[in-house]
Amino acid sequence: MPRTRFFEEVGLADRPSVGGKGANLGELVRAGIPVPPGFTMTTDCFRDFMAALDSDGLLRSSLETLNAQDTSGIAVAGAAMRARIEDAPLPGAIDQAICDAHRSLCAGADSPVAVRSSATGEDAEDASFAGLQDTYLWLHGAEVIARQVRACWASLYSTESLAYRRKLGLREDGIAMAVVVQRMVDA
Repeated sequence: MPRTRFFEEVGLADRPSVGGKGANLGELVRAGIPVPPGFTMTTDCFRDFMAALDSDGLLRSSLETLNAQDTSGIAVAGAAMRARIEDAPLPGAIDQAICDAHRSLCAGADSPVAVRSSATGEDAEDASFAGLQDTYLWLHGAEVIARQVRACWASLYSTESLAYRRKLGLREDGIAMAVVVQRMVDA
């Protein structure tokens, strides 16, 4: 599975690898609707990163023991997880994939982009994570984008997102996040 996929390559059937937002943007492009160009860092990137960060899965599985009503405990555990994700280096292959896709998207120019979360559970029939994860706008350069990709992944552990998953009883190992990188439009 490629680490990045451009919008024209994906659709709803690809939701497990590009998340809800990525899949919907692909469908819009396929329908001929004008969409600023972009690509998605696949959920495989997130899974590979998390496997390096939490090789035995104990960090993520410990979050499943949190009580959905204990927002203070959720906030503390979520903040610790976010910090670990934001501080950890990207594996070289993921960093290179970001650089290559960014270069292709922007044709070597320093065009501004948005880095947008695209979780696998968002826009689902039985759950909506809309607005629970982060988006970053007007970013320049692959190094900045790589940092904000980690920040998007980390936002999966915001108090609101984590509390929502605890309320629904979702398993942490079943959650993944793709990240959309899309050229900005000067509205």
